[in-house]
Order: sequence, then C-alpha cells, then structure tokens
Amino acid sequence: MKKLLIAAAAMSVVAGAQAQSTATIYGTLDVGYGSFSQQVGSAAKTTQKGLMYNTNDSSRWGIKAEEDLGGGTKAGVQIESWLGSLPRNNFGYNGGSASAYGVSSGTSNASLNGVGASVDATSMGNRILAAHITMGAHTIQAGQNSAFVRDIAVPYQADGSNVVGNLVGNDAVITGRNVAANYIYNAQGLTAGVGITNNVKQRDGYQDVNAGTGYQLKARYATGPMSVAGAYSIAKTDTGTTTNPTVSSTTAQLNSPVVLLGTGTQVKTETKVTVLAADYDLQVAKLYAEYGKVSVKDTNAGATLNDRHAISFGARVPVGKAWLFAQVSDGKQQNTTGYDGNWKGYSVGARYELSKRTYAYIVDGHSEYTYTAAGDKLKANQYGAGLVHNF
Repeated sequence: MKKLLIAAAAMSVVAGAQAQSTATIYGTLDVGYGSFSQQVGSAAKTTQKGLMYNTNDSSRWGIKAEEDLGGGTKAGVQIESWLGSLPRNNFGYNGGSASAYGVSSGTSNASLNGVGASVDATSMGNRILAAHITMGAHTIQAGQNSAFVRDIAVPYQADGSNVVGNLVGNDAVITGRNVAANYIYNAQGLTAGVGITNNVKQRDGYQDVNAGTGYQLKARYATGPMSVAGAYSIAKTDTGTTTNPTVSSTTAQLNSPVVLLGTGTQVKTETKVTVLAADYDLQVAKLYAEYGKVSVKDTNAGATLNDRHAISFGARVPVGKAWLFAQVSDGKQQNTTGYDGNWKGYSVGARYELSKRTYAYIVDGHSEYTYTAAGDKLKANQYGAGLVHNF
C-alpha cells in the first residue's frame, strides 16, 4: 500500500510539473512533384520541374515552450525554422527595383529555386523567433513573427496553398515577417493587435539608417458562419549610400538588412500595406474574399516606386474526405513610369484527407502581368501534386 501511495505521489508531482511547464516539437513536411515556369514578353520560357517542397504548404519545424507563472499568467517562447525552399516567389511584387516594370535583364522577379533544394539549408528561427507573456485575453510578444498583414491574408486564401495565382496571398511584402513588439487582445470572437518595429543603425556624424521602422495594426471578428478582418502596416527603410563608404556593418541582426554608412544621399522608402478580408460558411461551400494594397514611395524624391492592389475571390467545396477549391484574382500595378499594368491570376485544385495529420493534394496556378502599354506580359505557371504530413 505504501508503495502505491509513493508511486501515486510521484506521478502527481510529475503531472504538476508538466502542467506548469510544457515544451512541444511540431512541424510540417510537404513533398511532391511539380513544375514552375515563367516567361517575360517574347523571351524564351524557363521551366523547372521535379521534386519540390512547399508547393501546397510551407515545410517547417519548430519548438514551443510555455510556463505557467500562476494567477492566470503564462510565459513562453517559439522558435520556427524553414525546411527546403519555395519552388517560386510570386512575380510583380518588387517592381521599380531594377526596372519600371518589375523585370530586369530579360528575367522577372519570380525566382526559380527549390527543385531538389537541400532541406537543411535554413537558419534556426528564420520564420519565428519570439517570446510572449499571456494574461487571460491579453498577450505581449516580442521578436520575429508573422507581420500582422500576413496574419490576415494567409487564413483567407481559398486555395490554402503556396501555388502561384493568389495575388494577395502570394505577395512577398503582404506575407512577410518582421521583428516587432506587439500587444494582442483575444476574447469573445475578437482579435485585435497593435505593434511597433524599430531598428535603427547610427554613427556619429552621419544620418541614422532605419530598417523597417514603423507600426502595425490588425483586427478580426468572427461570429457564427462569418468572419471579417483587416490589417495595416507602415514601415520606413533607408538604403545606406554606397558613395565613398567609410564603415560597413558586418552582421545583420535577425532580418535587419546590412547597410553601408557613408557620405552622400540616402534613399528613404516608405512602405504602406493594407489587407481586408472576409469569409462565410454556407455549409455546402465556404466563400472567401480578400483585398490587398502595397504602396512603396521614395520619400526623398516624393516619387512612387511601386503601387499595386489586387482582390481575390474563392470557394472551398467539401466532398466527403476531400475539398475542392477555386480562386481568381485581379489587380493593377503601377511602377515609376506611371503605367498601370494589368495583374491577374487563378488557382484550382483539390485536397484529400488521409488522416488527421496527413493529406494528399493536387494544385494548378497561373499569373500574368501586362507590364507595357504594348501588351508585353510576364507569365508564370505552376502545377504540383504531393503529400503533406503534420507532426
């Protein structure tokens, strides 16, 4: 009897310790076969095909740890890292960099990579590296995390996929990450947050250099079959001059860009992002809509480097253990020349649940951007089929 009591007491102590502090390893692996191609105007089309990661979901692994501090207060950390690389980056989001049309030297901003890429070519915490304190409905978090505009854009993708075609959900600025200090409220169907980003490099006798300094806001309200959401961010970044540089930074803190501090004029850019979204569950189908706008300005010259906006509509239709999806997008993109290029895309596919943790998928997507008044187009096509396992 004494042995049973001792064993019970030991189990109680272990259970109490586990209740106070927990650590979880989690992840997702998406592996399949696919193809991604791009063509700029009349230039030769480039295609890559073969084994790909992240076509449907983002392959990743991470660690979550949380400790119960008592009185309803918890503290924790999250570290999440990428596995592999995307088989493409969506085109058109970086216009005005080397060319007014978002194309440079006969190539587009779409990136052909990821086919056969090493699954360990990542750094620890390159997706999430943050700590938080939660007190009931209130959370304070700091570190690298999803940008608030990403928190709204990604869940409202009808395709739930990385496949090219959703102009809002694939925009690299909208779906980016930042290093920020955030306050988030979550209760009774309402999630609201406000955050600040502040990364400044300084040298005596020189102008300060900002790297994504600004703020962000988000809100989401869900009731019954419907939810609506919105987010906004503004960030200022200074490109350090390369004219007669006298000192350069040798390291980059988290995602802070390496800059040169020297003489001459800095390029000061201001990036504003707005995302609005909604969904409605009809039971026989779930409908999605989202709008995204990105505006990048050179505040020194008062010129617009890139101004783009797009809207996406889509639906998911459940069929037994599967669901089918279709999504269409349409928008405009204006670069330094002032030409409003037509921007459109679509994605279709299906997902079949093999278990609670594993599903198979097939996807197809297309995007095109008319970047001159003469009708020259930048086209991207992608298809893939594969298996995703969550652990």
